[in-house]
Amino acid sequence: MGLTVEPLTPAFGARVSGFSIRGGFDDRVLAEIEAAFEEYSVLYFPSQPVDDDEQISFSERLGVLEGTLPGAVGAGTKVARITNVMPDGTLKDPNGQQALFTRANIFWHTDSSFKPVPAKASLLSARRIPNAGGDTEFASTRAAYESLPPSTQARLEGLIVIHDIAHSRAMLTPEALSAEQRAAMPPVEQSLLRANPVNGRKSLLIGSHTARIKGWSEADSKALLEELMAATIRPEHTYRHKWTVGDIVMWDNRAVLHRGHEYDEINDRRLMIRTTLAGYGPTVVDGAIQAEL
Repeated sequence: MGLTVEPLTPAFGARVSGFSIRGGFDDRVLAEIEAAFEEYSVLYFPSQPVDDDEQISFSERLGVLEGTLPGAVGAGTKVARITNVMPDGTLKDPNGQQALFTRANIFWHTDSSFKPVPAKASLLSARRIPNAGGDTEFASTRAAYESLPPSTQARLEGLIVIHDIAHSRAMLTPEALSAEQRAAMPPVEQSLLRANPVNGRKSLLIGSHTARIKGWSEADSKALLEELMAATIRPEHTYRHKWTVGDIVMWDNRAVLHRGHEYDEINDRRLMIRTTLAGYGPTVVDGAIQAEL
């Protein structure tokens, strides 16, 4: 018996059931998961409680994992702890740099687009959820691209954008980024368009890390990026996930944006564990756009 794959929205996303991460599964099931990922961009796996080692093991069957960002909770490991709780059980200082760094995830973004090699996918598991809030919302940059008129699609060909984590953190406050993080993650160039290597469908590489379009004036750059963002976050291109403990959601950083919704960080606790699949190569080398692998 194969997987059950049920679309979440007409545009993208699917609920995937019929297997157990803990119970083990064969390569046939793995191939079905990978095919659903390429087709739907966001996969929701309900009732899959895991610990860190089990999540890492499952993720590594799908690809090579990135290391966690410097200065983040979980730095130097294969898991990022998206949480307001420190390893010793105390709550983060809500005005401290680590809390501000995580809070900037309320803006639409795609993981690791500020790295020379942007991430392929992320997997987030819900270990502890707050009493209210803390949902995660997704927006399809593939559906957005396909909704654009052909003249606009043609205008985007060959454009290079500058991605910078300092830009996204400054949208909240410059204090959200430490000097160590700033030095470790300088701005990088990315192709504005990404083509899926399996099915050829194109998507937009935009979001809060996108500072500007290379070679364009600030005004023209801002106008186009705002136009593309508006097309991406239209209701028909979005899906909002309300978490239950044990949920795992996997998404394609090449084809969707996501954002976290706020919750009471002072009086409540939230613990989400993310593993991130590394991409296969840069999208731009020496100013030239590279084909997707």
